[in-house]
Amino acid sequence: MQAIREFMNYFSFLYELFKRDFKKKYYKSVLGVVWTLLNPLLMMTVMTIVFSTLFRRSIEYFPVYYLCGYVMMSFNSMTTTQSLNCILNNSGLIRKIHVPNYMFCLATVGVNAFTMVISLIPMFLMILVTGAPVTPYLLLIPVPLILLLIFTTGLSLALSITGVFFRDMTHLYSIITTVWMYATPIFYPISIIPQQYRFIWDLNPLYHYITMMRDLVLYRMIPSQQTLFIATCYSLLMLVTGILVFKKYQDRIYTHL
Repeated sequence: MQAIREFMNYFSFLYELFKRDFKKKYYKSVLGVVWTLLNPLLMMTVMTIVFSTLFRRSIEYFPVYYLCGYVMMSFNSMTTTQSLNCILNNSGLIRKIHVPNYMFCLATVGVNAFTMVISLIPMFLMILVTGAPVTPYLLLIPVPLILLLIFTTGLSLALSITGVFFRDMTHLYSIITTVWMYATPIFYPISIIPQQYRFIWDLNPLYHYITMMRDLVLYRMIPSQQTLFIATCYSLLMLVTGILVFKKYQDRIYTHL
């Protein structure tokens, strides 16, 4: 209850951080927030040209298939990467005023979550353009998005602390996100992976969130109980881990800023 009261007391401060970071994201950009719409469309065009022929028999509505994965992967990668330096980048403000340090991480998550929601517009557009099915299951899209948001928030909290103590983590994490992207079936079907190696993909949390999204958007079905259970466990486990790591080390960051 104390944590909830603290969060509510500083909510207006969080909102100001959100506005500041959102404006900074598109500072001096000619197109501004329009890039949020263009980026997924441009990436989709390139990937469609390169991979739609290669996987044309195994992936129906490839542009929609790709965007389901790209939007979620992009949100997770951008948020966690930016969270690595969110405390360091606000070190001057942290020294001057007393606020919960996790607010800077939550602001980063919030800005990218808002960007992710806007990025869904191109996906819905491609559903109409490609003739993909429009069903009531689309109303359940918030479920995998919320689970992904919870997972990414937990990971971002842990990384924001890690970035203070290990400055080289930024370079290492860029490699991790690249490997993570290729280890996630964004532009290829999971069917090309030999059965004996599928367990590796099952260990990838993003695989389950993206699978849920594609089940709802493309395959006109409710995600299986197993997928929902695994995805929920990953989200809650990561959130609890992130909170515990942040609480344990947050008072030690001041000597490293």
